[in-house]
Amino acid sequence: MHVSLVPGELKSLWDQWGLEILVLFSFILQLILTAYGSRRKDIPGIWIRLTVWSSYLLSASFARIILGKLTVIPESDPAERNIRRELKALYAPLLLVQIGNPDAITAYSIEDNRLGVRQLIGFVFQVAIVTWIIIKSWTHSWLSYLYLPLFVSGLIKYGEMVWALKSSLSKRSGIITVEEIDRETSMPALFRMLPHNVPYIELILMAYYRFFSLKPHRENSLYLPLYESLPHMSIEAYEPEEIFQITDAELSFMYDVLYTKAPIIYTKQGCLLRAVSFFNLVLTLWGFSIMSQHEFVHHWKGWFMVGMLAGAVLLEAYQIAQLPFSDWAIIQLIKHRNLPLVTPCLRILGHRASTWKRWSNILPQFNLMSFCIHDKPLKCSKILRFRSFDKAFKKHQHRARLNLPQELKVLMVQEMKFIDTDRGQKPFNQRGEWSLGRYNCLSEFKWSVKRDFDKSITIWHIATDICYYSDDSDQSKTTTDSKTQMGKLLSNYMMYLLAMRPQMLSMATATIIFGYAYGKLKDLMQKEQLIKDEGEVCRILRMESLHSASERSSETVVTLKWNMLKDAQRLARNLLKREDRWNIICSVWVEMLCYAAANCSADEHSEQIRRGGGLITHAWILLLHKTDKYHISD
Repeated sequence: MHVSLVPGELKSLWDQWGLEILVLFSFILQLILTAYGSRRKDIPGIWIRLTVWSSYLLSASFARIILGKLTVIPESDPAERNIRRELKALYAPLLLVQIGNPDAITAYSIEDNRLGVRQLIGFVFQVAIVTWIIIKSWTHSWLSYLYLPLFVSGLIKYGEMVWALKSSLSKRSGIITVEEIDRETSMPALFRMLPHNVPYIELILMAYYRFFSLKPHRENSLYLPLYESLPHMSIEAYEPEEIFQITDAELSFMYDVLYTKAPIIYTKQGCLLRAVSFFNLVLTLWGFSIMSQHEFVHHWKGWFMVGMLAGAVLLEAYQIAQLPFSDWAIIQLIKHRNLPLVTPCLRILGHRASTWKRWSNILPQFNLMSFCIHDKPLKCSKILRFRSFDKAFKKHQHRARLNLPQELKVLMVQEMKFIDTDRGQKPFNQRGEWSLGRYNCLSEFKWSVKRDFDKSITIWHIATDICYYSDDSDQSKTTTDSKTQMGKLLSNYMMYLLAMRPQMLSMATATIIFGYAYGKLKDLMQKEQLIKDEGEVCRILRMESLHSASERSSETVVTLKWNMLKDAQRLARNLLKREDRWNIICSVWVEMLCYAAANCSADEHSEQIRRGGGLITHAWILLLHKTDKYHISD
């Protein structure tokens, strides 16, 4: 006796319309990817990434399912037409169009770009299946001939995606020579020919020029500073806000190369292929619409096909309409500035470009003391405890996001100039010594920055909080001292990296150190009663003598013989003796941030720009342009 888990009505509906439902869902996924595929670089948060990630994976799954259903179509008999069978076969080339349609996303993560060969094999395999379905369903009818333009369009769209994936990392690596840069951009001449009173396009051209000379996303990338031979590439004369706008655009170029079709579309071959693809889509829709008025007037599946073709045409038209509103389009217009109407277009796009979002402009914050004070048991904690999801969830609850203030951009640029004066073009191998030497306190504080990097971040974070709350209580709440606020923001940002992005610190022990620091602060708060806020904890750490922890069960090889609280207390007391403590704190935090940025792998930075970007990645790009990877110390 056969027992069916699916009601008969639903089963018959699925048998009748199952293929169309799958095709419709596949199209909806393409709409989501088109709308949000590139928005993840300027919208931080788990929800946008989850939406794009699930749509990206489901899109590939639906394609395989649909192709599997289409392969069971019986072979057509030219002497006896079957409209339903011919309509089903039309979904095969339409599926190729849907798979390769979104310009906004070709890869979800950096790993996808390394699967270019696998994608090429998949492309050949799926095109072969579609070709076989078309040949098997061919009847020499007018409907059969519509397979061809739709197949050409799908071949182009899918091929563009594979082309973008293959070219993002696999092009020739190595040092970019001055001649290559000038041949690619002719930058000195381009700068002289820029239209006046449109300053933003100059920043975009500078960003493209710097990106092309560096290309840090390349595998085995070799880079050398080119300032001596190309002084016009320097951004020293720009204001801090303009410097960040240049790095915004530079990282945006990098994002597009890694995750979108932009480098392919904005070429002569890309424009030609896009025109051919769109023409074939329109031709298919036009031909099918005419046929539907005669052969499919009362055929609902025929009208559904009209809707799918119209949706594909509208989606393609929308993407074509978006092409001018891009930094890549501005670069192409600058290169062809002698053509008619180019200058007016540059003026229009130049003003528009200043409002485009290229990253989230968000500075995440995480305060260790606040996390310990407000940490409460979670509901369903036993379930969330699987694979430590409860800890990750708690961290996300206590993380904050603030808009990156203009004052911090100014501080970063100023401090990085001081650091560059001390280090020259040497690789970044200090994390506070240059700043401490500049304030003549290296001997006093050197011990705090010579520890393991994650330990230094922890004790400087706690010491910064102690200094912040050590001032008058009213002043600490309403202070207008910019350095005080910037030091606090940088401290919380570095703790955010330690707590939630430890891979960007290139420290295998970062998670262990965070757990140890959390445990020690939690023990202190449990011993002291009625602690309500961070100020109370800082008062205790500043005023009271701390004894060594008696519990050795929580010690590990990494934390053995390290009294974190005593180190933080010692550092804070020494800082409080100095009038220029906030200058020192800000300088050390900027140097620590630069050290983390310079020693973080390019892959991690590449992943960060798809998560909404970050201050650490901006520092990384600025440092690379002034770092000789092969500098030999004297």
